Formats: sequence, structure tokens, C-alpha cells
Amino acid sequence: MAKLGINDVRIYNRSLSSREVRLLSDWERERRSTVTIRDIEQRVGRSAAADVAYELVRKGALQRLRRGSFLVRPFRTITRAAQPSTPVIAEALLRDEPHYLGGLWAFSFHHLSEQLYASLLDAFVTHRLTSRRLGAGRVRFHVLPRRAFEYGVMTEEIEGMAVHLSDPERTLLDAFDHPRIFGGLTRALEVARKHLRRMDRKRLLRYAIAGSRPNTCQRLGVLLQRAGMSERALAALHARAKETRALLSMNPAAPRSGRVNRRWNVVENDR
Repeated sequence: MAKLGINDVRIYNRSLSSREVRLLSDWERERRSTVTIRDIEQRVGRSAAADVAYELVRKGALQRLRRGSFLVRPFRTITRAAQPSTPVIAEALLRDEPHYLGGLWAFSFHHLSEQLYASLLDAFVTHRLTSRRLGAGRVRFHVLPRRAFEYGVMTEEIEGMAVHLSDPERTLLDAFDHPRIFGGLTRALEVARKHLRRMDRKRLLRYAIAGSRPNTCQRLGVLLQRAGMSERALAALHARAKETRALLSMNPAAPRSGRVNRRWNVVENDR
């Protein structure tokens, strides 16, 4: 039996059999967004499962995610030539493990950038995975400890799929914690300057204290101090920042000159 890859998308142009319609109807009623070959075996028997899966992939009703795992396309989308978006495919691929989608794509999703980042998606997971093309975009995977998935992750429905992604505050902190993913700290500072006012500052504090790097806590401390947050409110963040004694620049890409903020041990060279 011929195999179809994850990026093989064909316009549905053949009628579904009554058995195929029944399967898809059942999955839609059950709100199943993914199925496995074992799920199909339970419905049609082991001997027929591979052929049924092949036909549903060929007709555009299923999309192969990996060996033995498929994304179920809703009935209303089967006749469309367009394939599911990269975030939807990535979510289906990762749904059984801790994860969230973020990076520059999350900047766009939360309207934190005027640029539209759609061709590159960053997914945060608990184990190593090889970067790959999913649909029209490419996904890079980044490993974080399990505790990093206990905060700052929200769920949004995209194309009928509940997608896990970083919320605005976590997205900003990720830009400081993982600047290479976002193209450098300059971009994180630009987003902070434009959008910090509309973010939940208490949430930012809580997230940073829970898991951000000490140097992120230093920079965030400067930003929140400038925004008028009291020293008392910033005390716990300051304690995290003191885990390092390094004098760092607010913007490593700029000349290291300017006022030294002694409380946060930061050269304020970003103005």
C-alpha cells in the first residue's frame, strides 16, 4: 500500500463510502480531532484498518501526523483544497504530552507585533524532537523542564482545535528567557516598551518568579520599576534577581554606556 507523507494534501474529489461517512460522523460527534490506527481497528477490524486509513487520507478526510496517528478533518473542510494550518497540525501532533506553542508566532497571535509570523512556529516540549515542516510552515522544538508548563499556558480554538499556546505575559518572558528564538533581546525590549501597559503586571511577576532566568528578572525589574511598581511589590522578584551578581546591559546589542541601576545591577543602555 502506498504511503502518504505528512505534507501530502489532495483535494477531496471522490465520494465517501457509507462506512467512511459513519466513521467521520462518529468522530465529529465525539469531537475527536485525532485518531490512531488502533482506533480505526476497533471500528472496522484489524484486517481492514490500514486500507480504511489509506482511503481516508487519500480523500482528504484524514491527514497523517506520524506513523499510525492522524488528524481528523471536519466534514465542512474536506472539500477545501487548503490544508490545516501549522499550529493545528502541531497541536494534534503534541496533544498527548505537555507542550505549548509560542515564539514569534505567539507575538503575532497576541497582536504584540505588526509583523505576521506564520511560516515559523516554535513549540516547547519536554523532550528532544527534530525540527520539521508541518503543513505550510516549519516547527522548531525547544525542551523545557516539566515545571515550566504549569503556568502561562492558555487554550484558544483554532480551526476547531483547542490549541495550547503561551499567553501574552509568558510570551514576553519567553522573549527575554530565550532571545535567540525571537531574534534577540532588542525585539523583546521593543515589545515591552509598546505593550507592557496592557499586560497583567502581577501575572508577569508571578511567572518570572516561578521560572524565569535571573537575568530576565533583572531586566523585568527595571521595566516594572520604570512603570511605577513599588519596591515592596517587586521584593520577591528582586530576591530572584540577586541569584546572580553579574552586571548586565539592558540591551546587549547596544553600546554598554548609560546609567547603572544599582538595585537591579543593570546598565540602562536601551533608551
